[in-house]
Amino acid sequence: MLQKQQQQRRRKITEYGYQLQEKQKAKQAYGLRERQFRLYYASAAKNRSETGNTLLQTLESRIDNVIFRSGLAISRPQARQLVSHRHFALNGKRVSIPSILVTPGDVITPNTAKTVHFEAERGIAPWLDLNKKSLTITVERLPSADELPLEFDTQKIVQFYSR
Repeated sequence: MLQKQQQQRRRKITEYGYQLQEKQKAKQAYGLRERQFRLYYASAAKNRSETGNTLLQTLESRIDNVIFRSGLAISRPQARQLVSHRHFALNGKRVSIPSILVTPGDVITPNTAKTVHFEAERGIAPWLDLNKKSLTITVERLPSADELPLEFDTQKIVQFYSR
């Protein structure tokens, strides 16, 4: 007796589904939970400039991301761990909170050079200045939208939260 094979049909993804996927990609890329991500969106939406670019600038100006972009960490989770283990100082003060937002002119220094290794293969973000001898990072300015590598569609995220 032959058994009938059930056919699996793939449903067409709706616009809401695409928006949700983009939001989830952004959350996973930056290692954030829903509440934290929603708060970043709310602060970006209050700003008068373009919400998507402001959200991206805010996410990029987190201290763990700055350390990742400078090449002192291989990944964002590693940069997050380095910060939470108090291996870096922001403007001379030790920090243990990876979500601290940096501003132009801030200086990030490692507490000991033994724990931090510079990865020369990956480039340094153009909005950062890294002293390769002392491994000191200076934030020259906030990144512009065209300087950031887009891993996800910010417009879909804005549309998702504006429902």
